[in-house]
This record gives sequence, C-alpha cells and structure tokens, in this order.
Amino acid sequence: MGRPSIRDQIGFDDRVVCVTGGAGGIGTAIGEAVAELGADVALADVDVDGARGNARSLEEEYGVDALAVETDVSNYDDARAMVDAVEDGLGPIDALVNNAGVANTEPFAETDPADWDTLIGVALYGTLNCTHAVLPSMKARGEGVVVNFASGSYRGNDPGLSVYGAAKAANVSFTKTLAKEVGEDGVRVNCVSPGTVRTPATEEWVAEHEDAIAEAYALKRIGEPEEVANVVALLASEATGWVTGEVVHVDGGYVRR
Repeated sequence: MGRPSIRDQIGFDDRVVCVTGGAGGIGTAIGEAVAELGADVALADVDVDGARGNARSLEEEYGVDALAVETDVSNYDDARAMVDAVEDGLGPIDALVNNAGVANTEPFAETDPADWDTLIGVALYGTLNCTHAVLPSMKARGEGVVVNFASGSYRGNDPGLSVYGAAKAANVSFTKTLAKEVGEDGVRVNCVSPGTVRTPATEEWVAEHEDAIAEAYALKRIGEPEEVANVVALLASEATGWVTGEVVHVDGGYVRR
C-alpha cells in the first residue's frame, strides 16, 4: 500500500520526453505513445518541418505541449543547443530517446568511405552527443532515463548493413557501460533493438520482399512502429524503475541465423 499504481507508473504527467529522429517512422510513433500517456514532447530532427507537423499533431490530439527542434545529432554543438532549447521551451528532459539513425544497404567492400562519417555520425555519435549533452542535468537532479537504439543488425546477421550494424553494436556496449557509470546518480540507460519495421524508410524494400522478410521472424510478420514505441515508452516510464543496462529485442522472435 502507498506505492503508485501501475497505471500511474506508466504515465508521463508533468514529464518531458525528447525524441531524436522525431519527424517520421518510429520517432513519430514514440512521440504519440508518450504524449498519449501525458508527456510534453520535444521532437528533434534535421527535417524540422516534419518535426513541426508532428508537434502540432501531438498538441491537437493529446493536449500536451510539444516542441520541434532542428538538430543534426552528429554535431555536438547541435546536441547541446537541442538540450538548451528543450529546457527553455518545456523544462528539464526526464527521458531522452536516441532514435535517430540512417542505414547503408550494400556490401562493405562496395561502400564509399566518405559515407561512413554520416552513417556512424548519426547512429553512434548522435547517441553519444545527445546523451553527453543531457547527462549533467539528469545527474544534478538525481533522476533521468536514456533509451538508446540498436538493431537486429548489431548481431552481424545482415549482410549489406556492416557499417550500420557496427555502429549499433557500439550503442549496445555504450548502453551497458554507461548504465553502470550513472546508476548511482539515479539515471537509467537501456537499449531497444528492433527488427524490420514498416516505416517510410523501409517501404520500398518491404513492398518488394515482405514475404521473405517475414519468414525470418517467429511471428511471421513485419513489425509496426507502434510496437517499438510501446516498448520505448515502458522503458522510459517509472514502471521499469529497476531496469537498466538492458537490451530489449523487439523483433517478433528473430529466427534467421
């Protein structure tokens, strides 16, 4: 008795959630999930027009405050400016979701080294930059949550995604190490690892290969953005207050080896 109910623990009233890559796909779904649960939401993206459109939709649909911030997460100064803008506009960030990412889709020997900086810059340095920028405030307040993103590719299962997979593997290692460093400061750090999800970025590939892709999963179907967003919301909530340093696979039971 006296403990908050599970309903209250999952809620985000009076909390601020910042989602990178918030202009589309899984980022859009995360913003909707936490806004429905009461969060004020900041959506950070290089596509600021898309982020603004999503922010307006969140305010109209859920009655929360929402903010779009133009951000190149691969640039540390942008990450720092993003945190400042969110704090000025909404208040301290209670949960940071490092969702932004871009992928390559060709064998490593055929990749252009000039493209590596973009791939690693968004998928890995974006996570490092935004997390480093938000940690001082979280540590000073003695609370906060960071949710990073890996991918099924981090396990080396997906030829053609070598650089992307390497960056996501680094996110897994970063998550586990950082969780141990900041746990005593009241900050939790976890990671979500999605399988193939139906988003604008995967639309053409899925349309061409959906049946074959689905065979790689125990549930025999491709995931939806909302299914990943639900797990992110749970990890960002107080309901998982004793969970940190974990990688949660949201992949329909990936079975291809």
